[in-house]
Amino acid sequence: METPALNIEKLQKKVAQCQRSECPSAKVCLRQIVRSKCDKTLETVLMVNPDAIVMKGDKCQMYKDANGTTYGVGFEHYFDLLPYKEAKAAYAVLLAYFNNRTQLGRYRSGQLRISPERKAEIDASLRANGVSVPFECDAYEVDL
Repeated sequence: METPALNIEKLQKKVAQCQRSECPSAKVCLRQIVRSKCDKTLETVLMVNPDAIVMKGDKCQMYKDANGTTYGVGFEHYFDLLPYKEAKAAYAVLLAYFNNRTQLGRYRSGQLRISPERKAEIDASLRANGVSVPFECDAYEVDL
């Protein structure tokens, strides 16, 4: 699996590196990739404690996907896709999900991002309440 182009210079100062080279996920874990490509002249780096790592199958609790996580940003235009009756139902579901209008407004405008897990929960809740159009955000950001 080919890893995306990474800014190692920036990541080597932000990402805790892992020195457990025998790890089965070493080729796809961001912590291992940064460690292998890190500037060897750096005097200090962030490091994961190898003694605290607990393996769960072929990954550990510190595994970080080198492809990143895709977050949804805003959903102002989602309601444009819905018939009026479904839009009303969707708004009620989203208002209940985000607890209040202020929080809903922050997510809807893109001030706060929506994680993939949260997006899946919202989509399932909308479908359960009769909304036929899958929940889509206006834009998506990949975050390492």
